[in-house]
Amino acid sequence: MNENTISNWDNTDHKAIYTRQLAENPVYYNEDLKLRVTYSYEYCKAILTNDDARIPEPVIENDSPLNDIAKLLIKKLARITNNKQHQESRQAALIIYQCIKPVPVDGLLENLLAKIPLYGFDWVEAVGKRLPVLLILKGMGFAETECDYVVENISSLVRVMSPNKTADDVTAINKVVNEFYEIAIRYVKTKFPNYLSENIELFAFNLLGLFIQCYDAGRGLLCNALINMVTYHQDWKMYSGDKAYFKRLITETLRFDPPVHNTRRVAVKDILIGSQLIKAGEQIMVIMAAANLDPSVFEKPELYNTFRSNNEQHITFGLGGHNCIAKYLTIDIVVDTCSYLANKYEHIALLQQEFKYEAALNVRLVKELTIKLS
Repeated sequence: MNENTISNWDNTDHKAIYTRQLAENPVYYNEDLKLRVTYSYEYCKAILTNDDARIPEPVIENDSPLNDIAKLLIKKLARITNNKQHQESRQAALIIYQCIKPVPVDGLLENLLAKIPLYGFDWVEAVGKRLPVLLILKGMGFAETECDYVVENISSLVRVMSPNKTADDVTAINKVVNEFYEIAIRYVKTKFPNYLSENIELFAFNLLGLFIQCYDAGRGLLCNALINMVTYHQDWKMYSGDKAYFKRLITETLRFDPPVHNTRRVAVKDILIGSQLIKAGEQIMVIMAAANLDPSVFEKPELYNTFRSNNEQHITFGLGGHNCIAKYLTIDIVVDTCSYLANKYEHIALLQQEFKYEAALNVRLVKELTIKLS
């Protein structure tokens, strides 16, 4: 694959690639992927806010081995739909999102960390993959048995978003998706007893979409924030009572080291970006992580700077009608987590010098993060 887009994050200097492309090819045609790639802040923003650049429609083959519930889930999610269907799905997702009541992160972390030895453990497995979805479940009042099932099996459900599903992916999805759907249906029927059956189904699928959306983004940000806090801020302990500081730290992490690097669009009409014409039907990859390093917007973007004056201008969560619904919730979870750690512990040590990353094209997720708390 052309090195100007990344399929293997291990031992790849993605920032060097992005920096070079920003300078030389802010809009680039990738021969291997047969799509346009936008790197600059200006061009990424232009595509994300252009109504003629739409989410590619999910392709589900007639002979797909996915079961019927999995196929419907793919079709109904707000994040992968367009036009009227997108508006209906997004509205359903927003109503579901508003059902989440505040839950103290401290108590959830206490319970998660009480079960493991703190002198050396994997932050990804112990907290990253559990805390975000658990907070949503608790905030919505799910039963303990349902919380346990979702937390233990969400890693199988999220495979439904993979563009090229393996046989193992399909098996894992089919094994859990019906139970996930039943859990979601029970909740929606209880919460909205007067809704029509088609609305109940739409709400249920977008409740599952909320679980899926928070899993990778929440896990990634919880890991990247911790790595950057320890690496670049040796004095983090002195800010233990200052949540505003941790919010700035998380915001700069979202700019400098985001979990989600890119998203896809397809042009439904001809679109002129700079001097290049993107023709109707062409696929577009929008590299938000490159846009966040654009020196025309961010001074010395290669430096991690919590006190940067405009770090909130990052576009990691997207822009326009498809911006992330759960972005503020995700930020709050990580802010509260870092604040909790700073208040509770004197030292946080990273016990790894190098990290391995999941094999994914659009997200850069640490597989394992071994730390010590004391």
